[in-house]
Amino acid sequence: MPTPPTAYDETAKGPGLSGLLEILRRRRMLAVLPFLFVLTAAVSLAVFLPSLWTARSLVLVNRQAIPERYVTPTVQADIEARLLTLSQEILTPERLTQIARQYGLYRNARSTDDLVDRMRKDIRIELMDQREQRGRESRSFLFTVSYTAANPVVAARVANTLSSLYIEENGRQREQAAASTSEFLGTQLRDLREKLQTQERQITAYKEKNLGELPEQKDVNLRTLERLQQQLQLAHENNRRATERRQMLTNALGEIDTTVPSTVSPSAAGPSVTPADTAAARLNLLRQELAMTQTRFSDRYPDVVQLKEQIRVLEAKVEAEKQAAAALPKAVAGAPKRAGRDLRMPPENAYVASLMTQLDQATVEAKTSAEEIRGINGQIAVYTRRLENTPKHEQELAILTRDYDTSKELFKSLLTKRGEADMASELELRQKGENFRVIEPARLPERPAGPNRFRLLLVGLALALGASGAAVVLAEQVDTSFRRVDEIRSTLPLPVLSAIPRITTEQDRVRTLRQRRWATAAVGFGLVVVAGTSFVIAHDNQGLVTLLTPSAPQTATTSGR
Repeated sequence: MPTPPTAYDETAKGPGLSGLLEILRRRRMLAVLPFLFVLTAAVSLAVFLPSLWTARSLVLVNRQAIPERYVTPTVQADIEARLLTLSQEILTPERLTQIARQYGLYRNARSTDDLVDRMRKDIRIELMDQREQRGRESRSFLFTVSYTAANPVVAARVANTLSSLYIEENGRQREQAAASTSEFLGTQLRDLREKLQTQERQITAYKEKNLGELPEQKDVNLRTLERLQQQLQLAHENNRRATERRQMLTNALGEIDTTVPSTVSPSAAGPSVTPADTAAARLNLLRQELAMTQTRFSDRYPDVVQLKEQIRVLEAKVEAEKQAAAALPKAVAGAPKRAGRDLRMPPENAYVASLMTQLDQATVEAKTSAEEIRGINGQIAVYTRRLENTPKHEQELAILTRDYDTSKELFKSLLTKRGEADMASELELRQKGENFRVIEPARLPERPAGPNRFRLLLVGLALALGASGAAVVLAEQVDTSFRRVDEIRSTLPLPVLSAIPRITTEQDRVRTLRQRRWATAAVGFGLVVVAGTSFVIAHDNQGLVTLLTPSAPQTATTSGR
């Protein structure tokens, strides 16, 4: 049968808040020890960690003094990209090592690389984004150069040194970039000038080689060809008239030759003209014309053939006249013969002499006009050939001039850019371009940037409570002893006969007191060891402070203040 509860069962509390309080009472020493050790470690770290001081130098980016519409800058205008470039040039291992040696920084650094990495982490470049300038073109920018160190004086000095380096490096880079741009454009101009001169020589040689067949001479050739055609028409007309007049004169002399002997004189006082005299005069004239024609044409030419036929007929006629004159008295005989090409002297009759003179003039005019026609035809052929070759030369010249015009336009553009680059270079040399100016030097910071000791204490307190609770829960989970009657009844299917209370003797009390003293001494020693360890860890440990202090990237853009 079940046994009624004893006095011990009255002290054993059930589950719930009462059970929790019973566990805390029973495990109070186990809960206090982790709490003390963790809290002591947190407090020691908060006390012994060094303070880090951040000094900031405010730098203003001034736009160039002369408006950009007059002088175009040759340096990139993106301030963020330029700050990144400047940081790459300034935060080099050589310069950072020099600054660290100058101010005695990072003496406990393991190597130069460790020193450079730690110093770069302590340097921050922040571009200030001014809200009031958003939405419109800003004429200036602000950025800060900050440095964090354990000594506020050193932090301010290093921040000012870095600001000076940014100002000097920016001026040097801008001057170098402007000079390099001007030099590059000058080199391009020299090369392009030589190319232009070569192209000009090629175009000049081509024009000299094809003079008269160039596209720009096409209109002149056309007008000249029209004029030559008009001259050709006029020459043909003159030649036709001269030929007709010569034919008329030749016919007139032929009529005189075939008429009956008569006395013809314009003044009625000249000697009589016989058929023999007329035939001899005409034969002499035809021979002269044949001699002149043979000097210009071959024997197969139609005019030469015709003249030879006329001469043959007249020679036969003259021979007949000679035979007839031989039968007449010697007093009536004709004039003495001549040697060579002229068989007899020209008649002295004024009418015949006038006809022969006019015939000579007509012959000369016909020959002159014929020569003029041949000359004009030759010139027309020359100008026609020029006009036919003009399209081909126009295409070839277009290729040469197209390259030349492209080079010429590029030369003009480069010449303008070279002038702008020279002005920009002069602007940078006179410090009138965009520059950096410190408007607020780094001063001694009023309060440390880290660590946040109050936050560390709160975190330590939370960790101490968590460690204490974890220790109690773990101990309860490991401990399998029964402390209440109902636990036994619910676990074992056996009846509980009785509960014996704890019996403490005087010897037990002495032993317990001695154990408590030793435990207190051990706890005190442990706390001292924890505090000492925290001191060793936290003393001058800037890396730990930096780790515990939230920080932004090295180069960042922050919101306006």
